[in-house]
Amino acid sequence: MVLLDCQNSLSKAEALYNVNYGILLLFHQVFHDMLIRLFLFLTIMLSGCAAFQPTVECNTTVFHVADFKPEGSIMVVAADEKVSSSLEFSYYRDKFEHHLQQAGFTIEHDPAKATYIALVAYGIDNGETQIVTTPIFGQTGGGYFIGRHYIMPSYGVVDVSTQSVTTFTRAIAMDIVLAPSLKTDKVQKLYEGRTKSVGECPVMVEVFDEMLEAMFEGFPGSNATHHKSRIKAVTDC
Repeated sequence: MVLLDCQNSLSKAEALYNVNYGILLLFHQVFHDMLIRLFLFLTIMLSGCAAFQPTVECNTTVFHVADFKPEGSIMVVAADEKVSSSLEFSYYRDKFEHHLQQAGFTIEHDPAKATYIALVAYGIDNGETQIVTTPIFGQTGGGYFIGRHYIMPSYGVVDVSTQSVTTFTRAIAMDIVLAPSLKTDKVQKLYEGRTKSVGECPVMVEVFDEMLEAMFEGFPGSNATHHKSRIKAVTDC
């Protein structure tokens, strides 16, 4: 009888152990899944925040003579005479003049009185379309019991998505020359600045401010140098 009671007690203890062990494994699974979901949620949220804070990435190259200084009077004109009377150029010219004045120049609108002439140009290409493949991550196995043993879930690539992305190359250029030299056979160039940007926005006016900010970053900069800029964008593209 005593032996039977002992066996019953052991059976109950074993059953209780199995129940507790199962609860512990279940708790571990639930907690593990919560951590995975929390991680995915935070990743999506951070990606969403980044999506709402777009930037324009620019590459700027600068060349200038050794003694070049941003001082004296300067007049901004279009490098292409065909656009010189357009409202678009008038809009961009004001922005060039603002940055040049901030740099130290005095803005002049009479070419006979200007010490320097800033020849400016801007443009955007027709775009280039590429197919982009993005992996989709998910659970690839595990997440179940084999007897009293719990098989931990594993994660990896479960699918891929493809989409076409069209990117456009945008560019602005500014050459500063001695105004009197434009009347001679040999134009005396003092400064060359080129800023290029590649992105999905096909509208020049939407990225112009950011690109101009990149061009004048540290203006005039060191001769024969290149720098990259990531400018926070305010755009409707």
